[in-house]
Amino acid sequence: MELTILNKTGNEINIKVAGETHTLLNMLKTVLLNNKHVEIATYDIKHPTISEPVLFVRTDGADPIDVIKKASKEMAKECDDFIKLFKKKAK
Repeated sequence: MELTILNKTGNEINIKVAGETHTLLNMLKTVLLNNKHVEIATYDIKHPTISEPVLFVRTDGADPIDVIKKASKEMAKECDDFIKLFKKKAK
C-alpha cells in the first residue's frame, strides 16, 4: 500500500491509496461516516484494473488527518475483536 495526499485543506483531504481495493476503503468509509465530525466520506475507483482508489473526506472543521487516524485505530480494534471472537468460537 502506498498513500499519496493529493490535496488537503483545513477540512478536506483527497488521498490516493495505491495497492488497495474496495475491501479496505469501504470499511474505512463506513467507520469515517460514524464520526460526528465527518460530513462526507467516499472513495472513487475510476477503473478497477488500471486505476488507484482515491479517498475523499470532508469534516465540519476537524482536521481530516486526525479523523482518518482515529478511524484507522477503530478499524484495527474491530479487526482485533473479530480475531479474538473467531479464535474463541473456532476451538
